[in-house]
Amino acid sequence: RLGGAEPKDVRDYTSLYEKDLRKPWVVSSKPELLSAIEHADIVYGGDFHALAQAQRTHLRILRSLSDERPIVLALECFSAKSQRHLDAYMAGEIDLEELRRKSKWDEQWGFPWDNYKPLFELAKAKRFKVCGINTPSLGERTGAELHQRDENAAQSLKQIARRNPGALLYVIFGDLHLAKAHLPQSVREQFGPRSSLQDVIVHLNSERIYFELAAQNLELTTDVVKLGENSFCIQSSPPWVKWQSYLFFLDRSDASAEFTEDYFDDDDNDLEDENEFDATDHVAALVKLAASDLGLKIGAEIKIDDLSVYGENDERIWKDVQSKTAARDREVAVALLKSAKSFFLPRGGIAYLPRASVNHAASLAGFYLHAKISGRKRNLWKMPSDFRALIWTEAVAYFISKLVNHGRKAETLTDLRTQILMASRTGAAESNGEALRLVLDMSMSELIQLRQGRKRALQV
Repeated sequence: RLGGAEPKDVRDYTSLYEKDLRKPWVVSSKPELLSAIEHADIVYGGDFHALAQAQRTHLRILRSLSDERPIVLALECFSAKSQRHLDAYMAGEIDLEELRRKSKWDEQWGFPWDNYKPLFELAKAKRFKVCGINTPSLGERTGAELHQRDENAAQSLKQIARRNPGALLYVIFGDLHLAKAHLPQSVREQFGPRSSLQDVIVHLNSERIYFELAAQNLELTTDVVKLGENSFCIQSSPPWVKWQSYLFFLDRSDASAEFTEDYFDDDDNDLEDENEFDATDHVAALVKLAASDLGLKIGAEIKIDDLSVYGENDERIWKDVQSKTAARDREVAVALLKSAKSFFLPRGGIAYLPRASVNHAASLAGFYLHAKISGRKRNLWKMPSDFRALIWTEAVAYFISKLVNHGRKAETLTDLRTQILMASRTGAAESNGEALRLVLDMSMSELIQLRQGRKRALQV
């Protein structure tokens, strides 16, 4: 809370959550977690709304679940009043952008749409049922308001369970609500004392647990801990990444709000706002952090004097691309801009950050740092001759992003297979599907060579 101390009833609500996460834990594993989920009736998955890794954690879990059992995805990010729009999207009657607009996502939820979008795409590709279980704002944040939201969500979940007997209910809700005395208790009360409901709680990224793991040198090797018979915590990101993502969100939200207010202001002489979201500052800070880890001295070996990072709504990027790139590179840059893909132009130090996530910003910091160290000025966009150099550059950028967020995960074979399935079922361009099949086939060949010592000819 940025405006002062929380009210006492909110602190009491929070203390029950913190109490659950102070329980003794043991190191667990993804197979143990998935086994518990497969045998549950309802799964409560914690969410930290501004952290892309939180939504991706649930995406990975859902990709890993068996297709033999129907799954209902119950989401806090949509209110129950948006159900008809969710049904329309799942039926193919509207697209994702229409779903965003008709559900009033930006007004009622406001957290990054792109972080959640893959969940909706996966649900459609795998034919999940998707339900909104949130309640529109009930007024000022108080303990009573938080409890009422738990009660309302529990009532919705009871109705959903009755309409979908035998299905796995996978709930994604703010982690604070997942203390056993909060939403899970409200659901148990709705089902009654004779219910045999089996639930599993999946918390995310406890700071206390992270530092307890670090004290035992386990933070790099432990992804899952078990807090009790039906309670787990996944450690997918270190604490500083979680809170940096929240700062990103706050900065962007402040800039957007100030733009809206200033747009109708008669006094438009001062077009520059000192509080405007500054993507350059964020990426430069990550450059300094990574350089420090690598033993490089900012100002002596590395000078951050030519970096300009533009966000998705900053129209200046188009002018810089037009004026500072050769014709053949300009075509690629424009295509990347139109598809909202991040990139870095070493000549001129221009970077594009359409998604304000820590991982994306850290990757751009990696590209910038690599260009500075290597002295590279040319864009690696001439294919196929630049392919090998581009792979190495991407690898270096990914490595540097891991210095910032050691919990960052690479795409797995399961991820690639699921993306191919989604491309075929959602009508994605055939070229995307072909590229994904090539990557999957190459990954399989590499895996066979590493494990069996034999080369496998590409099949695609």
